[in-house]
Amino acid sequence: MSQNYTIAESYVLPSKGLIYDKEVNPKIKLRSMTTEEEMRRLSPSDTPYKTMCDIIESCMLEKPGISVYDMCLGDYQFLMHKLRVVTYGSEYKMIVTCPNCGETHEVKISLDDLEEIEYDAKLEEYKKIRLPVSNKEVTIKIQTPRSLDEIALRTKELKRKMRELTYDPSLMVTLQSIIDTVDNKKMSVPELENFVKKLPMKDVTYIIQTAEKLNRGVGLNTDVVVTCGSCGYDAVTTFRLTSEFFGPTID
Repeated sequence: MSQNYTIAESYVLPSKGLIYDKEVNPKIKLRSMTTEEEMRRLSPSDTPYKTMCDIIESCMLEKPGISVYDMCLGDYQFLMHKLRVVTYGSEYKMIVTCPNCGETHEVKISLDDLEEIEYDAKLEEYKKIRLPVSNKEVTIKIQTPRSLDEIALRTKELKRKMRELTYDPSLMVTLQSIIDTVDNKKMSVPELENFVKKLPMKDVTYIIQTAEKLNRGVGLNTDVVVTCGSCGYDAVTTFRLTSEFFGPTID
């Protein structure tokens, strides 16, 4: 008789389900990954975010009523971290260089210690903005794992179809993905492309930075404090996703 060696833990989404336009149950139960999920993770894919979202969903014992692929990036990031914790534990090794003495060394942090950023109603102000130069009113979409895959695929497609391009279209494609309406109007693909191409760069920067604030407003704060083993200096560094995340080395 086979035995179930998986571990399961319950969590609550940082967004509390409040950032979505539909009703979402924020209570999630995740089990640990098995060989089957790891094989899927290691398989080549043109849509890596979808692959990871599918793995997370297959490990869900309690589901929220929304696809992980359509969650905000903060909830997706949170679930990916918790899947790693329930599978391998919270200890995570990082290689850091001390900004004080210059020594490079290995440190261990706890993923459970990363600060959780919960939904705040103030985030709603980032969804509709007035551009500083053109004075256009723009509504902004919440970015999702699906939208990131679509940006990458669309950029790749444009580069393949238009080999004579003298520029990288990723910025244009990203803006098209972020912008929902302009002056309360949904534009066609050609209209939106033309609008984006002619936007003043100050407006573009404003849109990109506002979208980043919206994305960072929910999820995990990936700033961590690490202590240098040589000089004892406490430095703030940013969490980095390495092979240690889904393949921690054994001491």
